[in-house]
Amino acid sequence: MNLRLSSGVFCLSALLLASCGSQPQKNHGPIKLGDPSTVVTETDPSKLQDLVVDVHPTLTPIAETPKPKDTAKNTATPAVDTTHKTAQTATPPPPAPAQTVPNGPGLKAEFKETTFFIGGLNAKISGNGNLMNANGAVYTLNSGNIPGNSVHVTGNVTKVSQRYQSIVMLKGKNGNLRLDDLTETTNWKQVNGSNGAYTITGMGDNELNVIDADGSDLKKAVQKACRSRHLSGKKMQEWMNLLGNAKAPNQKPCFITLRSAMWKVDGKDASGKIFSKQIRIDIPL
Repeated sequence: MNLRLSSGVFCLSALLLASCGSQPQKNHGPIKLGDPSTVVTETDPSKLQDLVVDVHPTLTPIAETPKPKDTAKNTATPAVDTTHKTAQTATPPPPAPAQTVPNGPGLKAEFKETTFFIGGLNAKISGNGNLMNANGAVYTLNSGNIPGNSVHVTGNVTKVSQRYQSIVMLKGKNGNLRLDDLTETTNWKQVNGSNGAYTITGMGDNELNVIDADGSDLKKAVQKACRSRHLSGKKMQEWMNLLGNAKAPNQKPCFITLRSAMWKVDGKDASGKIFSKQIRIDIPL
């Protein structure tokens, strides 16, 4: 066993010595530039490939720096025309002629801002007759006709309005019985006019609104009117008999008549302040 192992080792050693002895010994020395013997040429194509991928950088264009604006402006002050120009002033229109009320008899209410006039009326004022600081006046008619007449006003008037109060009357042989429970007051209504004159319309007996009442209302109103005047039972019965079977305020012997007429004058005074003045005329019945 030992003999075989020793023989194997010997043979292997002999082979190694023979191999080493066949290689020639050469001293290369230092590498010289340009020496062709030191150039190694690779012929395997697989080993000639690039191991690093080419890099293609993305070039971002550089923004151009804006040029500074020329801030130097022409600050020279334009020449000012110092020549005095003559202003062309328009010639103001001539003032409107002052409004006046007609001459002659009539009801005249003189306020500070306006004068109110109705011709042909004779009326007595209630209270102080000086209206310079007043806003209204009340009159009692003595004579004259209101329906179909005209109202005249002066001053800077913007609107004239009218209203009235009507009443139902029971006509008797020796006089009329006023039914105070059956009255009606209308709303204000603007009156048309020009040059300070306004026509009175809608106040005639045939133009007045019909008061809403029936036969029962008429009987109650007659009874109340008799009691307020302290009439006897006999006299009350006479009035009731006179009323008869009347069914409406405008059915005979009943009729509707004007009890009071009213006007309102709106305008502006000389300083532009708004004013409103009222006139009332009561008609005795």
